[in-house]
Amino acid sequence: MSSSGSKGTLAAATRQLSARWTETRKTWRDHKAMEFEQVYLAELFHRVEDTFRVLDDLDQLLHKVHAECD
Repeated sequence: MSSSGSKGTLAAATRQLSARWTETRKTWRDHKAMEFEQVYLAELFHRVEDTFRVLDDLDQLLHKVHAECD
């Protein structure tokens, strides 16, 4: 799988998780839900954004290596 394919897969999974969390929050509205969102999901979404940047950097590096090997 290419880095762009990995990024697409991760983006789709993140969108799905976000959508399901939105649905869950319609019925789970207590302090623990807010805590779960702040402690786990906010951190996860932040790390996913970091991962996207790393995958973009990796993709650029792979293109450069490929170009230099041709």
